[in-house]
Amino acid sequence: MSSVRKRQTKLPTPLENSDEFKQFEETSKSGLVNNSAANELQWGHWKIIIGIFTLLLFGSLYLHKCLPTPKEPNEDYNSFSEIRAQKILYELSNYGPKPAGSVACEQLTRNRIYEELKLIKSSASAFVNFDIDTQFASGCFHIPKFDVDGFTICYRNVSNVMVRIGQVEQSKNERKIAVLLNCHYDSWPTSSAGSDDLISCALMLEIARLLSKAPQKLHHDVILLFNGAEESSLQAAHGFITTHPWRHDVRAFINLEASGSGGRELLFQAGNFWRYYFKKSSILSGPANQWLLNAYLEAAVHPHCSVIGQEVFQSGVYPGDTDYRVFRDYGKIPGLDLAFVQNGYWWHTEFDEAVRITNGSLQRAGENVYSVLTHLLASPYLERPAEYGDKRSVFFDFLGLFVVVYDVKISHMINIVAIFIGFLVTMARFFQDRNLYIRAFVEYFAVLISMVAVTYGMTKMVAFLYGTLQWYTHHWIAAIIYGIPIVWTGYATQTFFTSKLASYQILKFSDCLESIHLAFIAAILMIFTYYDVAKTQKLLIFPLWLILPGAAMLVYTSEMLISIFIPIMGRTSSNPEPIVASFIALPTVLIMLSLLPFFAKTKTNREPNECGPKDFVYSIFGIFFVMFLIVSVLSAASPSPFRYKYEYPTAKRTQFFHVNRLMHNRDGSIIANDSRLYAISHDYRGAEDIPFVKSDPEWQEIEPIYTHSHFKDIPYYFPTRARIDNRHIRYRVSEEQIKFSKPTKITLNSKKQTSKSEIEYDLSVSGFGQMSVYMVADPQWIITEFTALPVETYKVAPIEKDTSLFLFLTCSSPENHCTWNFKIVMSLLPSQTPDQEKPLLIGASSHYIYGPEMQSKSLQQIESVIRDNRLHSNQWTITPSSWNADLVYRYF
Repeated sequence: MSSVRKRQTKLPTPLENSDEFKQFEETSKSGLVNNSAANELQWGHWKIIIGIFTLLLFGSLYLHKCLPTPKEPNEDYNSFSEIRAQKILYELSNYGPKPAGSVACEQLTRNRIYEELKLIKSSASAFVNFDIDTQFASGCFHIPKFDVDGFTICYRNVSNVMVRIGQVEQSKNERKIAVLLNCHYDSWPTSSAGSDDLISCALMLEIARLLSKAPQKLHHDVILLFNGAEESSLQAAHGFITTHPWRHDVRAFINLEASGSGGRELLFQAGNFWRYYFKKSSILSGPANQWLLNAYLEAAVHPHCSVIGQEVFQSGVYPGDTDYRVFRDYGKIPGLDLAFVQNGYWWHTEFDEAVRITNGSLQRAGENVYSVLTHLLASPYLERPAEYGDKRSVFFDFLGLFVVVYDVKISHMINIVAIFIGFLVTMARFFQDRNLYIRAFVEYFAVLISMVAVTYGMTKMVAFLYGTLQWYTHHWIAAIIYGIPIVWTGYATQTFFTSKLASYQILKFSDCLESIHLAFIAAILMIFTYYDVAKTQKLLIFPLWLILPGAAMLVYTSEMLISIFIPIMGRTSSNPEPIVASFIALPTVLIMLSLLPFFAKTKTNREPNECGPKDFVYSIFGIFFVMFLIVSVLSAASPSPFRYKYEYPTAKRTQFFHVNRLMHNRDGSIIANDSRLYAISHDYRGAEDIPFVKSDPEWQEIEPIYTHSHFKDIPYYFPTRARIDNRHIRYRVSEEQIKFSKPTKITLNSKKQTSKSEIEYDLSVSGFGQMSVYMVADPQWIITEFTALPVETYKVAPIEKDTSLFLFLTCSSPENHCTWNFKIVMSLLPSQTPDQEKPLLIGASSHYIYGPEMQSKSLQQIESVIRDNRLHSNQWTITPSSWNADLVYRYF
């Protein structure tokens, strides 16, 4: 007889018999907890939350744009006065564009600064030495790949004006150490340079005036460098820091720059941040002294600084560079880099005029720099810098009110402790209610993934419906097209999940979400402390109070980044939508995640049977459909993202070249001898966004003659080939042939086969004062050596061994025409056999960025049409930089 044992299956405890339910029921009957009050947030609660975050938003906007009132000059000369400094600023700006080598730069601007310094010296205190000097520097150096390709720079006779201010020396043999302040008075070829960088020069002149009356503040010397060639690739600063006798006395520097126009200046470089990570890099070997940052943090009247700005700039994402690089890399000097970063629409355009600089900008920057400088002069930092260490710090200002700074080691310790505590608390709660916690964990990240996915989808939708840059003029559009769907998705997804819960589970589920969020922030964003949420009826005040400081910093930092980077997107060739969407998404997603416990407690009308996968898909689809309508309406209302208002233009950046081309084959025969017009768009919308290019089929894509050259026969001014692809450039043949007074020439002086695998060239290139030279070796060869002759003048500039070389040549001379001599060495790659007698292709383009031959009639006509039409049409809101160029290519 066999017996069969039946398996006994343990049925789940009925919901009404569970311990949790009984406890909830007893508590409810006792009156300690009311279901609707304890487990649900009402509309009144959300009014408070929305009101607080609205106050945060508008408060941060106000603080971000808050500037001091300009001060009147006083007779005691004991405080910085914007009104006194403005006079020469307006005068210098009114000289118009002033590129290095031009009359406006080398005579008008330079001489005016020199005369102002002489005037200050004439009224200086008898106890102050006020030594004025000038310099005309020549040299060569190499800049590694950063936001442009690596290239070699040579310059001749670029100008500097300097003044050294100090106490009357007791001993003539005593050599005093000094702090260097730097600005540049040259400009982009088509800009008046009101903010970049004449505002800084006016600031330094005012500081010179104040110091000339204050010998008691001059515990050490101050050197003010007004350099005349920064826009031409940092040349004048290099000339000073490598050849001028005063360079040996400099212990620290403050570089004053601009990538915008006015507003609050930002400290965005202090020491070499990336050296912390790349200690063995010879390129990144500059100093990173904490003491200099301390001086700023201790003394700045209106501090505005962020390690985020330093990270972004030095990573190469930011398209630009400053003299900071030269002082750091070639002078091995620690320094601060301060820049005006607001209103970046006008940087390097016709709109960068002194009249557009916001009142109070110069006052704010002047008070900061003067206070930091005098504090530094009186501190022990300069005499004993080694005692104050060489370390990296995390620093930021809180809403512009005060500065937070701490050592990176402390930051690591805080992060480790926070992550450890977060992990322990998370695990403790996990074992209290494993099933509910797993559910909360899955749903938390489901909400996060949903918000990220919707953001990504919105970038694609916007690019499809509008192109890009819809938010370029009005930043609030970015908040609408990216912020609204994130908020909507986060709320809808979380309430969708919560609707499936029994009412007695909501409070504990909310606590689980809170715990997961804190652990997530600890691990990813490295919070400083871990906070808990009391299980009481105080559902709103305590957790919201803990959220607010972080939320305030998120909103403030996001506003700073958006105001800086949205104008920069107008000169970025890659798709800007993911970047701007990230700036909106990061604070919004983090704030939404912190509010998930509140969403879980919010009463909804959704029934549990309305929470299936199909309902979720419909919900997300509905979000996209509504956003599709919103984006479509915005697109129809404003087809172009650009606006022309004289007070605040936000124009499309373009370049137009009129180029004479003379192209040779290997046998010396001429392939092309023609004249072309080039149209270049600097934003992702491309050249087809230029109205007359889009409507005229004669504007064509580039078809290079020399297919092995990555320069594509384009007369590049800077080595920006990575920024200019086929979508950004068009050309058409021009009937107007330019007749240059002195055409560009390339001459072979000698060619020696020094060995079977090496060729040495002696070459000459002659042309206008500003030239770009492109050298391309056949694939079997690499260029291993470049020397500008005579070597005793230009020294040897190390280059990166490659198949190509870009030279940027600036020559300041009365006749605006120069000849350069070079020695080039090429080496055969291993296991390669040369197949051509002339393996080196050289192109040279003279860029007529100033003078009577700057613009042809064709370019003048293009600019005239643009300026007439942009008054009436947003599509024509374009700011052109245009000049003639003479391009020659030959094989050797």
